[in-house]
Formats: sequence, structure tokens, C-alpha cells
Amino acid sequence: MTEQHITRNLPHLLALAKSVEEHVEGTDVNIVDGVVMMSPVTPAHYRTQQQIDRQLRDQAGDAVLGEIEFAHPEWERTRSPDVLVWHGDEEDEAPYDAEAIDLAVEIVSPSSVENDYVIKPHAYAVAGIAACLVLDPYTQSWTLFTDPAPRGYRERATGPYGKALAIEVGERNLSVDTAPLPIAKEWQLRDAWPAHRTSSGG
Repeated sequence: MTEQHITRNLPHLLALAKSVEEHVEGTDVNIVDGVVMMSPVTPAHYRTQQQIDRQLRDQAGDAVLGEIEFAHPEWERTRSPDVLVWHGDEEDEAPYDAEAIDLAVEIVSPSSVENDYVIKPHAYAVAGIAACLVLDPYTQSWTLFTDPAPRGYRERATGPYGKALAIEVGERNLSVDTAPLPIAKEWQLRDAWPAHRTSSGG
């Protein structure tokens, strides 16, 4: 599928994705390189999302949201982080301004590894979002992207679940404890994903 073909059909793909999410409960729908990808949300994904929401809400209150639609002039489509901290105005019309996001959190699904590790962090960096945290129940690891630039985040740190992460975003000093985060079922666990699925290569 050519880039022109993807661009021409993007509105139809977005409409299809929204329809699926509205009518099929418990699914994670992503569009990656013109392909609509749908996978069930696993218990580990759902519980991770709940726990991170609670942790951040204890620190940032109503500034914590999830799966809200955001837009940016450099993006071809809107994006909705699993969990986020923002300083925007709820009176604005959706989709909201992505530049008002302080921290975007993504939780990895097997069907969207590249989306969670590569495509979304690049988009968030382009929008100037201070930090992007990727949590992976399958490899039991975290990856923190910081120092955004037009070509992507300049800093990337990663490690196994088990420590509390200090994340400085704007005037906020946030902490995320990875020790209690849920993990996937034993048969789903893996040491790592193939490198090409988790790195932009540049």
C-alpha cells in the first residue's frame, strides 16, 4: 500500500476504528501504516491502566485522564494515550491540543508493539510532550522517553519492573511505582520483543 493510498483512505480507516471501539467492548484498535489492527484488551493491560491512573491521580488529581482524543498540526490523525497528565482546558472542543499534555503513558499490546514503542513516542516528541512512559506487561519492563525534539525524544531509559520512577514534567514532579504493576500470563511472558519492533533505528 502506497503512502498516497494510505493518506487518501485515512478518513475511512479512522471511521472504521472508531466504529469498532464503540461497538466491540474490550478491544484495542490502532491504525499502523494504513492497517486497522484490533486486539482484545487483556486483564494485564486493563489493570495496569487502572493502577497507573490511581497512582497519578493521587499526585495530579483531575489533571489525569485516559483515552481522550488529542490532535497536533504535525499529526495526520488524532491520538489517545492510555493514561495522561495534562494542563489543558476542558472547556475547549475536542480533539484537545496535544501540546497541553505533560506525560503520556502507553501500555503495550502484542499487536501494537511498534505503535507503542516507536510510532506514538515519535508523535508525542514532535508535539513537545515532556515525557512518554511505555509499560510492558509482557517483558515486565518500562521505557521512559524524555527531552522531546522534532525528530524524536533525545533521552530513553529502560529497565525491569521493580523501581519507582521519578518523572519531571514542567512544574510537576511525578512518581510511578512499577513494582506492583500486573504482568501478563506466564505463557505470554517474553524476555524481549525483536529490536526492530521497539526501536526507530535512528
